[in-house]
Amino acid sequence: MKAKLLAVLTAAALLSLAAPSFAQDEEEVSDDVDIAMWCGAAYTVTTQIDGMSAEDVASANTLAELAFAKAHAALVADQVEEGEYDRLVSFYVDAAVEDMTSAEPDMRYSADDCAELIAQ
Repeated sequence: MKAKLLAVLTAAALLSLAAPSFAQDEEEVSDDVDIAMWCGAAYTVTTQIDGMSAEDVASANTLAELAFAKAHAALVADQVEEGEYDRLVSFYVDAAVEDMTSAEPDMRYSADDCAELIAQ
């Protein structure tokens, strides 16, 4: 099932992802936070793809939760204020939506990067 979900995520990325502009937030978060937030957002956006089965949506939600948990842990390790978590989730989800509706394919992180993050 994870392979199928990764294939859907990759297909969505190849269809319409563009690199987001994270200039402001890159200065504020570590690489560990950045990848975990981006992957969580990408999995979240994936749940909204038309035609996804209930099983694939549930799997994507689980992967998003895992990625966001890793992002939260990285924020705590980086001693970032707790209130920043919700703001960053919102920022990254908005960016992922924008990326997935863009015409130029260029993912910030690959499906393999996200799968590796989850496996760690």
